[in-house]
Parts: sequence; C-alpha cells; structure tokens
Amino acid sequence: MAFRRLTHENRKLQMVSLIDLIFILLIFFIITSVMIKMSRGEAQLYIPTPKNEPGEAQVLIQILDEEEFLWVDHTAIDTLNLYTYKRRTALNIQGKVDLLLQKMTLDSAGLRARLDALMAESAADPNKDYFVLIRCPDRLPYYRATALIEELVDLPSFEYGCVAGTIEDIRNSRGIQVQGNVIQIDL
Repeated sequence: MAFRRLTHENRKLQMVSLIDLIFILLIFFIITSVMIKMSRGEAQLYIPTPKNEPGEAQVLIQILDEEEFLWVDHTAIDTLNLYTYKRRTALNIQGKVDLLLQKMTLDSAGLRARLDALMAESAADPNKDYFVLIRCPDRLPYYRATALIEELVDLPSFEYGCVAGTIEDIRNSRGIQVQGNVIQIDL
C-alpha cells in the first residue's frame, strides 16, 4: 500500500480558524479580568422592579424552602390587625414575622391555588394591574423563582420582580409597619 508523502505546501496553517480562536480567547480574558475587579455587590444580578403605585394589588411570594412559600397580600394586613387586636398589645418585628409565617405559609398545592385565584381575578378585571415580588434565598436554585415567573410573564396585567433574600432578612429588618392597607417592610 502506497502512502502519499506530505509536501511543505500541504502543511499550511488555517489562519481563519486561528484568528477566530484568538478573538474568542481575547473576549474571554477581557470579561474575566473585568469581573474579577468587581466587588461582590456589583457582581450580583439586579432585576429592576416596577414602580409601586397605589391601587395595584401587591403580592410578595417569599420562597422559604423546596416546598414552602410565604404569600403576603392584602389579607396579611387583616391577619396582623386581628391578632394584634386580640392580644391588645402591639407585636414587635419578630412577632409580626412569626405570625405571618404561621398564618400565611403555603405548600406547593396552596401556592398553585392562590396563583390560580389571582389569575382568575385578573381575567375578571383586565384593567387592574398586579405587581408580584418574588424573593428567593441564595441557597435555593433560582429555577424555583423562574417557575413562578414563567406563570406570570405572559399575562398582560402582571408585572413582577425577583430578588434574592431570606425570611431572616425580613426578621432582621428595621421595621414592619401597617399603614392603612399597606404593609411596609424596611430592609
């Protein structure tokens, strides 16, 4: 069996693919050098949330763990007011958070039912705008939050925001106040 001998002309380097490779490596090193110089706060992903305007139905969904969710909406105000009235003393921040966790925590089925009810309410009044804030702890994968976002993203009357945070952030907040029909949490 005869083999062909390679001549010097057949050993040319492919310059086009080499230039592409050099360009890709250059971009990679530029991006990584910029990312290394950023502080931890600058390297986090911030998702802008819509303006909080009066008249919108506000919903906070705090993901607690794999199967538990804290749902805070207008009914949370009634819950806080009722139990504060029954106790006849004001609750501190810790007491308010514990009360909300006790009364407003849902499992996956409960969350599904609340989302369905909110979507049905939206379909009944298409002129009303809704804002849903989803908080996901850093230790849980964000696909938990994106699964919730996927449900809301195609609905025209829903706006959403997604931020990182735990229930401990709320527990350690500077204040939780009920003012009229608004719960204000100062983180």
